[in-house]
Amino acid sequence: MADTVESLKNLKELILSQYYDDDKWDMNAKLLRAAGLFAGSIYLMRNFGDLAAI
Repeated sequence: MADTVESLKNLKELILSQYYDDDKWDMNAKLLRAAGLFAGSIYLMRNFGDLAAI
């Protein structure tokens, strides 16, 4: 139980350090944007890919 609490505490500290540090946030925002574009393109191609076929 203590390991789980410690792990969650470390995870929360990592997320907060990534979010509030301006230098790290710039890179993380680019990464999130790229991941969102990738996931969105997969979604569109899976649902509407037959319309793009010749």
